[in-house]
Amino acid sequence: MQVIKTDKGYVSGTVIGLPGQETYIFRGIPYAAPPVGDLRWRPPQPARSWEGIKECTRFSDICPQSVSPNMPPGQMSEDCLYLNVVTPAHKPTAELPVMVWLHGGGYSMGSGNDAIWNGYRLPQNGVVMVTVTQRLNVFGLAGHPELTKESLNHSCGNYLFLDLIAALQWVQKNIAGFGGDPNNVTIFGESGGGAKVSMMMATPLAKGLFHRSICESGTATAILKNKSLQQIESNGVKFFEMLRVKTLAEARKVPWQDVLKANQILEPPMAARQPGTEPEFFWAPVNDGWMLPSSPEEAFDSGNINAVPLITFACLGELTGPGPLIMPQIIPEYVKMLEAVEKKGYAGYACIFDFVPEYWRKEGGVSAHSTELTYVFGDWDNSSGWWNSIAMFMQTSGAKTNEVRLGKSEKFISEAMMKIWAQFAKTGKPSVKGLIDWPVYTTSEDKYLYINEPLQIKPGFSRVAQKK
Repeated sequence: MQVIKTDKGYVSGTVIGLPGQETYIFRGIPYAAPPVGDLRWRPPQPARSWEGIKECTRFSDICPQSVSPNMPPGQMSEDCLYLNVVTPAHKPTAELPVMVWLHGGGYSMGSGNDAIWNGYRLPQNGVVMVTVTQRLNVFGLAGHPELTKESLNHSCGNYLFLDLIAALQWVQKNIAGFGGDPNNVTIFGESGGGAKVSMMMATPLAKGLFHRSICESGTATAILKNKSLQQIESNGVKFFEMLRVKTLAEARKVPWQDVLKANQILEPPMAARQPGTEPEFFWAPVNDGWMLPSSPEEAFDSGNINAVPLITFACLGELTGPGPLIMPQIIPEYVKMLEAVEKKGYAGYACIFDFVPEYWRKEGGVSAHSTELTYVFGDWDNSSGWWNSIAMFMQTSGAKTNEVRLGKSEKFISEAMMKIWAQFAKTGKPSVKGLIDWPVYTTSEDKYLYINEPLQIKPGFSRVAQKK
């Protein structure tokens, strides 16, 4: 399994994991052509074929972005349309369920290359893991009247989401060679990644490319909302003025470093934005009549979605505070999403995460935004270093210290979540015998999985964010 044939050529990977439980990782596989030069601000184009064996043992560059203090370092460039595959399969005929991770960071930062989601522990629960790096911020969402004019679909922007669609198409064509089942693909993501998942459910261009979905702490119906084509085109006119260019040809020749610098002047970074407010200038998804015939809200309200079994998930601390991101509005939007898939004949499941390491909870810490990630990916011992960024969040979420101290409960919660997520990927049903019987969500019973020690089923999901 260390050399695999893809539709563009052979790739080689390397081995990670425990002896006797070897897991294979393939880093930096191209799923589309580099979006540079004349391909800047165009839909993704097919990757070129290659001869011989492409050595996929190093992560690709990530999309240019403002670097957060808790983000791992990485080389940046526009040549960023790559994905990584982690597989426990020892033969291509394994037909394991596939889980495609869409990273967070809003639509402006992050990558699929972080160590935490490229580890071996979640895949060793019997799933093939795919992590995706795509265009972001001005590179993935910019619009301009001239971009609309040159488009055969009379559209501009949304390149970020077209990249994700191209990655899912790559999975359909190639994942069987890595031991995955292209007919059993789960997309999941957190924060901006959860919003990306809901966008894939809302666009007709992603129909048939996935079969289950998990939204963790994010949906485009509640956060990172769309703008009209006219609004994005207007932003583009201002942006070209900032670049001091008049034509697309000129704009496509500007070095990416200068494009990023100009964008940082116009668009305030996420950390500088007031919660619940919309800055005057920012890039957003576009209701373009092609990739998005309507807004995600309208799509879910009308039922014009790619309906599949769905898990909706939130951390209790991000609903009630304190914390770096408080968004109780996500719960009523989740209920609407669950109702939408139910009307289409699919099961939905609701979940609240409320586990915090004991010493932080004693200090007053709550389950802040993104704290579940260490558990979902099996990082119960801080092997990836991701807990260090969680510690920073905890200091704004009631905790007094940033020291990382983990115990036996971390491993229990992590292993439970990995089993549940993998079971959902395998069957579309997240119940695990001997662990938890998770009921389908209905508005009449309003039940949800409460993740703490012990795991519990509780009533009142729709009311969990309401002030007492």
